Amino acid sequence: MNHKCFACGGSFVAVEGPTHKYMLSSPGCWKAYGGVLAREYENPMLFGAVHRLTVDAYALQHPGDASDRRARQSVWVHYAALYLSLRNNEDQSRIPSIMKKLTLRTFPVLPPAPTEFDVTLEDVLAQGERNHESAVKAWADCAFHAWAELGDQTVAMLKSL
Repeated sequence: MNHKCFACGGSFVAVEGPTHKYMLSSPGCWKAYGGVLAREYENPMLFGAVHRLTVDAYALQHPGDASDRRARQSVWVHYAALYLSLRNNEDQSRIPSIMKKLTLRTFPVLPPAPTEFDVTLEDVLAQGERNHESAVKAWADCAFHAWAELGDQTVAMLKSL
């Protein structure tokens, strides 16, 4: 039996189990995300090509309670990481240090979280390992565009570093 993740809208096996502390998801979605991470950790080519995008896309599609500082920071920082990857073509090895600098900031209130996504973790899983890279890129692009309202402020934050 499948269960719809209330955060991203993907359909996952209904299971009981843990979820992230502040990124909200169904237990089935969280478990499936662990499977995608395992796929990337087991394949160095996939890991190098898209792991950063995987983590950022999941975080943006599972934003959590906007009143929680950690959840708010997560959305801003992961959006900035996708901006650097997708718009700035930043060297992937530089992004974690930029993200770390961003975490020292206080972040503004988030706009309402997107409620529907055209591409989710469910789609990445459906594509299998052979098409994993292109599926993750489409997922990351979808997550990035869904939060486009953060764009101008994110650019200003990055310029201020």
